[in-house]
Amino acid sequence: MANMNDVAKLAKVSRGTVSNYINGVKIKDILAQRIEAAIEELDYVPNQAARALKKQSSDTIAFILPTIWTPFFAELTNHLQLELQKRNLKLLLCNSNNDFHLELEYVKMAKEEKVKGIITISYSDIEPYITSNLPIVSIERYFNQRVPFITSDNFVGARLAAQQLHQRGSKKLLMILRDIPDNLGIYERMNGFIDYCKHEHLDYEVYCDTGDSLGFASRIDAYLQEMYKQDCPFDGIFAVTDRYAEYVLHSFESLPWHIPEDVQLIGFDGARSYQNQSLTISTIAQDIEKIAKMSVEELINFDNQKERQNKHILPVKFLEFQTTRKLK
Repeated sequence: MANMNDVAKLAKVSRGTVSNYINGVKIKDILAQRIEAAIEELDYVPNQAARALKKQSSDTIAFILPTIWTPFFAELTNHLQLELQKRNLKLLLCNSNNDFHLELEYVKMAKEEKVKGIITISYSDIEPYITSNLPIVSIERYFNQRVPFITSDNFVGARLAAQQLHQRGSKKLLMILRDIPDNLGIYERMNGFIDYCKHEHLDYEVYCDTGDSLGFASRIDAYLQEMYKQDCPFDGIFAVTDRYAEYVLHSFESLPWHIPEDVQLIGFDGARSYQNQSLTISTIAQDIEKIAKMSVEELINFDNQKERQNKHILPVKFLEFQTTRKLK
């Protein structure tokens, strides 16, 4: 996907000139023509959230997230908006698509007081650009002592997943995850899973994919098809998100083993894609509503240092659905 830097390079102008053109600032006609041609050739779509951000007043909170294509992020966005509405505040959704430069643009706007503050889920290295007086709250990722940090107890949650699989009869466990740099929660889940397996002397394996998100589902499928084509090496699988668990469930539709009779499956998040969705995959559920409420409270009270706690680790719980067997 092309970004503003690609447009600037092809048009042989600065990034600032491209930004001015996109935001309606008058530039030389010859430069505008080159930029317009580059945009058309690259099929570049200007980020509307970044443009809108420049026009917002201080009753607006920017929520920066890497993607909207997960049930967890969708449900979290909904709860954040509801919490802000209670305080007569607005939510500006900023989907960064993991673009470091876009995230910096949002941070810059907050510094210029175009928004009241930022709530972010970021896996980019934006910490050097965060000042002590910038109202910002981080979900899932710890930056430093100045930035309030809210997360679920990922370590305990992963231990609980392994424990539930074990107690329900699984003896050989497989964990499935994708390597996402700076995603502390994923690594905490991996450590919790391994900790339980080692403590209980269980056979286990961790499948850690290092590719991009686009082809992850097909790579999981290829791995499972190869692993399970002749026998059933693992009778319990823990996927670090419910979305990954859905990929596993789909793969087993074409395998000679059945879930949960032969292989039990547990995900992580407990989020819904829409309000009345019925969950089917057993999962470790985060308190998404509490994460949203606490994030807003921390941002509102950002300047009140005495009352602000820096780090919040929220409890999780196991929800039993169709992909695990009943306890005996």
